[in-house]
Amino acid sequence: MREALLKNKGLITLTVCFSLIVSSGSVFVAILLQRIIDAAVKGDMGLFQQTLIFSIIYVPLLGLFGYLYSICSKALIRGWTVTLRERVFRGILRRNFEEFSNTNTSDYLSALSNDIKLIEENYVQPLLITLQNIIIFVASLLIMLFLSPLVTGILVGCMILMFTVPSLFGKALQKRQIAVSSQMSVFTSRLKDMLSGYEVIKSYSMGNHVEKKFAQENETAANTKFSADRTLALNEGVSEILGSLTQFAVVFIAAFLILTGKLSAGSLVALVQLSNGFVGPVMMIMQNMPRIQGVKPVVKRIDALADYEEASFKGEIEPRFHDKLQAAGLGFAYKEGRSVLSNIDLIVLKGKKYALVGPSGCGKSTLVKLLSGCYAGYHGTITYDGIELKQLDKNRLQKLTSTIHQQVYMFDTDIRGNICLYEAFSEKEIQSAVQMSGIDKLIAQLPNGLSSAVGENGSNFSGGQRQRIAVARALIRNMPILILDEGTSAVDMQTAYEIEKRLLDVPDLTLITITHNMNPDLLSLYDQIIYMEEGHIVEMGSLEELLERGEGFRRFFTLEKSVAE
Repeated sequence: MREALLKNKGLITLTVCFSLIVSSGSVFVAILLQRIIDAAVKGDMGLFQQTLIFSIIYVPLLGLFGYLYSICSKALIRGWTVTLRERVFRGILRRNFEEFSNTNTSDYLSALSNDIKLIEENYVQPLLITLQNIIIFVASLLIMLFLSPLVTGILVGCMILMFTVPSLFGKALQKRQIAVSSQMSVFTSRLKDMLSGYEVIKSYSMGNHVEKKFAQENETAANTKFSADRTLALNEGVSEILGSLTQFAVVFIAAFLILTGKLSAGSLVALVQLSNGFVGPVMMIMQNMPRIQGVKPVVKRIDALADYEEASFKGEIEPRFHDKLQAAGLGFAYKEGRSVLSNIDLIVLKGKKYALVGPSGCGKSTLVKLLSGCYAGYHGTITYDGIELKQLDKNRLQKLTSTIHQQVYMFDTDIRGNICLYEAFSEKEIQSAVQMSGIDKLIAQLPNGLSSAVGENGSNFSGGQRQRIAVARALIRNMPILILDEGTSAVDMQTAYEIEKRLLDVPDLTLITITHNMNPDLLSLYDQIIYMEEGHIVEMGSLEELLERGEGFRRFFTLEKSVAE
């Protein structure tokens, strides 16, 4: 929040200045009313004309400053929320793969939408209203002391009683605001889950069940919000009652002072007007302080997301890969007591080709994620040219590796955008990547070619076509290490063979392929096949060596090959 304030300090200064002018100016209206009434009662035409001329100039000028305050305050709210949302988004992106994955994405979505809205409505706006009303209160207090110290003293006594109200409702409202934030996060998560499972819902006729489930979640979210609103309403109602009683006290006391000749009629009108500027601000402060206090846990949550700093990868050494990538005694567990990898010893030499094979769930994908710096909580060592991974600059490390994932994600833009990913490449580089990935024939058939829209997550194309685009995306960057994580599983065998063969023929490329494709023609081209079982590397060697002496691999190879056939 502090950075959002500092970034908008110019607008804050203008808003405070205009608020001071408008708030003080609105209080001064009471003096004009006093002069008009007193002039009328006394029959003083000169005073009446003088006050009239001054009022004709004063009121439009006050309206102008009111307009300027309104514009500045709205611009401040806009700037504040924009800055805050940007900081939260940057904080989310700064998380490493492991920490990002430990939180449901719906929590991030809720923070960027629901929580920011809560802060805008229950923190920023009430803070500005409170500031404005504090100025009105102070100005009214000073003028009332001048007009009648007795009435002012009685009002101050009533105010002390009124100020106890926020303490009665603050904690209760805070609990309910926390509940609202948590419940909206759950609601967003459930809604995301339902919409993501649209195909399953339709395929299995789950419409009625999902509608009922949505109605329950919607009702729960609405009830949680209504619970907080009830507390706010109670706070506002009590404040209104105390405010009205205070104003009645002012009128009766001022009327008594007129009857005893100690106060003029104009002063009575001024005091009544000022009591509104005295009691009203206090009521507004009482109503808004619990809102500000109640949303503080949400502010802390937003600050925690925005101020996130990488704790695991703090290295500053520029990574290099001229010789080898090595893992020694490597172990990893997603959760304590559930080991995924253990005692992994592996050397990946520059320019060599490696096939990582084994049964599903044996840790292949986890291993390549560790090698590429996705997770930090591992045991043992991972070194690039002898330098430990955690000592390397994480951002620069990402420039060494391209990954073609099995589950391809497409951004809702065109083919060119999904290949280049907002980086600048020449047409020659783009065409080379397109041809090498095998997507060139499809692009040639499209009316808009590379400018063809892919749709939401590539919905305009088949799974195989999306994977070809992903291959082009990886190839165009010409990284020294390419990880193919079942990256050709959605294309036909012939195309998969062609893509993989082309990658194997790139001389300086270090290729690590996770595959279930037991094509002997392809496997024989790899420098080394790494066979894994249950988080261990069981056997390593060329295809010929493993078929001769590798019992586990030979059994796996025979089974997978027979299934494919």
